[in-house]
Amino acid sequence: MRILYFLGVIILLVLGCTNASTEKASPTEAIVKEVKKDSFFPVTSFLKGQMILLDSLPVTPLHIITVNNKTDSIWVKKADLNSLLTDFLTPEIKENNLTDYFKETSFNDQTLNTITFTYDPVQILPNSISLRHWDIYIDPETGKILKVYIVKELKEKEKTVTQQLTWKTNNWAIITTLVNAPNGNTEVQKEEKFIWNFN
Repeated sequence: MRILYFLGVIILLVLGCTNASTEKASPTEAIVKEVKKDSFFPVTSFLKGQMILLDSLPVTPLHIITVNNKTDSIWVKKADLNSLLTDFLTPEIKENNLTDYFKETSFNDQTLNTITFTYDPVQILPNSISLRHWDIYIDPETGKILKVYIVKELKEKEKTVTQQLTWKTNNWAIITTLVNAPNGNTEVQKEEKFIWNFN
């Protein structure tokens, strides 16, 4: 009789654990996983590949500049665009050169149907590293990169200048320059958008 009792208790415990582990997150819920990884996605190689692809296209990029709420636009040579983007190619984000300084967090947003990989510092960064943060947005169905976002921070006298690059794969890029004054105020100094896909 005692054996049957203990068997019954064990079966209930196993079933309880199984039910708890098989519960699914609601479709609108985002799942966040933070992992210390030995390798990252080579973002710099991806951006260089995008720039090579852009060079091969028979298009002239449109450069839209906004300064002090005034917007102007001009057609630019692809070489001019490449020179403006080179600031975001250093420091190079390779598979394992920054794993001691940054951690990867994956974010599965089922409402937007994207998977985001976010990279943030795990320690105080040395002065030689201006990179502060980057994100990679991936289409969960195709596994293709939809967008890359990079943040860099530079010191200029008493001000801190933050540069942000948003690169929409095969479509456009935006460079936003923010100035952080010592009094804590932050203002957008300039925003530049480059469009090469007009479809």
